[in-house]
Amino acid sequence: MHSYGRVNLDDLRYFLALARHGRMVAAGERLGVEHTTVSRRVAALEKAVGHRLFERTSTGWTMTGAGRRLLPHAERIEAEAVLAFTDADDESRPVSGLVRLIATDAAGSLLVTPALAPLHARHPGIDLELVTTSALISHQTGQFDVAVTLHRPELPRLHARPLGAYALRLYASPGYLRERAPVRTPDDLAEHEMVWYIESLLDLPELRVFHQVSETAAFAFRSSNVFAQLEAVAAGMGVGLLPAFLAESDPRLVPVLAADLEVTRTFWMIVPSALLNVERVRIVCEHLAEWFEERADVLRPR
Repeated sequence: MHSYGRVNLDDLRYFLALARHGRMVAAGERLGVEHTTVSRRVAALEKAVGHRLFERTSTGWTMTGAGRRLLPHAERIEAEAVLAFTDADDESRPVSGLVRLIATDAAGSLLVTPALAPLHARHPGIDLELVTTSALISHQTGQFDVAVTLHRPELPRLHARPLGAYALRLYASPGYLRERAPVRTPDDLAEHEMVWYIESLLDLPELRVFHQVSETAAFAFRSSNVFAQLEAVAAGMGVGLLPAFLAESDPRLVPVLAADLEVTRTFWMIVPSALLNVERVRIVCEHLAEWFEERADVLRPR
C-alpha cells in the first residue's frame, strides 16, 4: 500500500541521480553526499510509493517498471522546481548548474567540444560534462541533458531538433594511391582495400551505409572507433569512408571520387522534454544550434 501523503519530494533528487548515473557512489558524488545517503533516501521513496524502483545488476542499478514510470514525472517536478526558483530569484544572478552532454565520438571531440569554450566564457556558472560514445545512446535512463546523435528517437518524452547534415566521403593517403590501381569510377573500388566500422558492433543503424559505396568491397581494417579508422587510412591501409569534417582538412589524406560518391547523415540534438524550459539547458541548446549552423560548410565542404 503506497502512502503518497508521506512522500518527501526531496527524495526525488536522489531517485533522479541514481537513475541518471546507475551507481550509488556516482549519484552521491553528484549530489555531494555519501552513497549511503543515496541508498537511504531511495529506500524511503520506495517505501512511500509502495514499489521497488531499482534492481541491482552486475553493472549497477537499473530502474524497474515502476521506476521507469516515475521517471518522467520526477523530471517534470525537477524542471518546474528549477523554473520556480529561477523566476523567484534575482534576474541578474548568473545561470548556474550542471549540463551533461552525450555525443558521438567524432562530433563530440571535433564539433561539440570547441563549441563549449565560448559558451563557458559567457556562462562560467554552467558546469559542462561531455560523454562520447560510438554506441546507440540509451534514451530510457535519463542519463543526459542534451545529446548530439545520428539517431532520432520516436519517444514522446524526448524533443528532437536537427542540427545539420554532414557528409561521409572516401579518402586515402597519397602513398596508398601511388602504389595501387587508379580509382576513376566507383567500380574501381572492387580492386582496393577499404577501411570501415566493424558492422557486427555497429549500434547506430544510420551508419550501416557502406553498401551505398560498394557492394563488393574487401576490407583491410575495421574498427569501432572512427579516429582509429582515420589513422589507418593515413597510414596507407586502404580507402576509408570518413566524415568530411574529420578528414577534409587532414594533410595526410586526399579525397577519392569526390565528385561521384557522398553519403549524407543528419546530426540531431535530443533533449528530454521536461528539461526544455530549464534555463541552463536552453542556453546550451541554443548555443549548439547556432554553432552547428555556422559550420555548415565544415560539415559538408563544397
